[in-house]
Amino acid sequence: LLGEDRGAVLEAIVSRTRFISRYVQAEKNKNHTKKGSEVPEMTRIMGLSTALANPYDLANWIGIDTEGYGVNANKGLYNFRPSVRPVPMVVHIQGFPGRHYCPRMATMNKPCYAAIKDLSPTKPSMIFVASRRQTRLTALDLISHAAGDENPKSFLHCDDTYIDAVAETLNDQNLRHTITFGIGLHHAGLTSKDRETVERLYLEGHIQVLIATATLAWGVNLPAHLVIVKGTEFFDGKTSRYVDYPVTDILQMMGRAGRPQFDKEGVAVIMCEESKKTFLKKFLYEPFPVESCLAERMCETMNAEISIGTINSLSDAVGFLRWTFYARRLKLNPTYYGAASSEDNDVESFLLTVVQNSTQKLEENGCIHIDKSAGTDASIATTPLGRAASNFYLNHATPKQMLNGARSLRKILAQHHDDESKGVELPKQNYIAGDSNSNKAVLSVWKFSTEHSIHTFAIAKILYELSFTHEFNELPVRHNEEELNLELSRGLPWGYDLGKVSFWMDKKKPAGSSILDIMLDPHTKCFLLLQAFIFKSKLPISDYINDMRSVVEQVPRLLAAMQYVALDDDASAAN
Repeated sequence: LLGEDRGAVLEAIVSRTRFISRYVQAEKNKNHTKKGSEVPEMTRIMGLSTALANPYDLANWIGIDTEGYGVNANKGLYNFRPSVRPVPMVVHIQGFPGRHYCPRMATMNKPCYAAIKDLSPTKPSMIFVASRRQTRLTALDLISHAAGDENPKSFLHCDDTYIDAVAETLNDQNLRHTITFGIGLHHAGLTSKDRETVERLYLEGHIQVLIATATLAWGVNLPAHLVIVKGTEFFDGKTSRYVDYPVTDILQMMGRAGRPQFDKEGVAVIMCEESKKTFLKKFLYEPFPVESCLAERMCETMNAEISIGTINSLSDAVGFLRWTFYARRLKLNPTYYGAASSEDNDVESFLLTVVQNSTQKLEENGCIHIDKSAGTDASIATTPLGRAASNFYLNHATPKQMLNGARSLRKILAQHHDDESKGVELPKQNYIAGDSNSNKAVLSVWKFSTEHSIHTFAIAKILYELSFTHEFNELPVRHNEEELNLELSRGLPWGYDLGKVSFWMDKKKPAGSSILDIMLDPHTKCFLLLQAFIFKSKLPISDYINDMRSVVEQVPRLLAAMQYVALDDDASAAN
């Protein structure tokens, strides 16, 4: 529930489940003929978490009776101190100076190597880092330090012949290299087969060190004797800056230290920026109150409920919100969420305002229709755009962007059809290449252009519109990558703005923006990566391989959504 977009999704799912469960219970009780007894709630929800400062709020939300005084009061609620562990743990916190993130991460590599050698020379060790790039850089530095000790394969505990054979089966080139030195990589950019191979080698003890991104702490059960949290910050694509991990995430990473069947104690080493040492020492074992992050995805949550028919009016929406963890915390901590006070009238007024603001945004983006003729309690109905956002799991503003893109393309294709009917000759080669430097790279595009090169423009335009949807707002553009994006764009046949395939159109650069500003846009990078994938272009650095994979994986879903939107719209393509 904390620190991630998925927290809001989890809250929405649990709230919907309880809402439906209690509705079914109430209906059954209406028809229940036996007096003096009630039909119990049929759904039971189980939740596991780190230690909490407000367990009663969560327990009440998922259906535990926290307000009664009978034998069933608080039944099923267990809350332990953070220090309660099956295997005791020793924690070391190390501070590192330096304002800039990348140099500070580099200075942590030698202490990482020293910590493994001192605290876990032969037992499994796990290092958590913030990004896929850091997994690679950390592994290469560990190999260098081991080579400096004249034992480069000190982390490998199997025959060279065996590990070389396993390495041949891996897809990721960096992993192929590091695995032969007994160091595994684990992140979302690897194929599932590569991840499974690394996990198996680590569990069987063939490799001693596993370097993983922080998401592994929540996903896979791979315990270790030593856990090193290398840096307590990650790059936030929304704000384009480095932000701190939630303390619960750090606790989850530390929780991997100590193997109940093998260790008498676990060891955790937290490496952080110097100024954060005192904070971590104080709060690492102080349980934090869990707050809701549903507000960040309120529009998407409301749209989903309207789309499936759970919400049909403003009063329904307010009623649904009362079932959320957001509403419970709003009453107990009103200033955190912006409410005037915890009084019932103020809470109800605030929830109504939240609903009105969310439904207004949804209406502006064409996701819902509000019938205000019904008086103060306006009725709400979904639209095709709203169904698209819900069915294809999109940001609430994305379907309208897709609709506008489809209409724009249709206008251009209609103009081309008119010109053809008038006998106007359009140059075929120039539509595709635009300049002689692109001719070589563009040869493979002819398979898209069986009749006329305008078809190539149409494909480029569709992918361009998809790239500039909200779905790619958080694609990372790292430090100095604007220069790499510019270099990449020069060798791609469609350009960064369709300029090479739409030279007959007037292209206006946004006022006050330089070419490097445009290259800093995550949507521009997304469009370049899609072109690089289609034309098999060489990427500037290996980080772009993982970025490209994450982009390409989303395209089928987005294309299906765009087709759904366009087929429903007479003004775009349906006719």
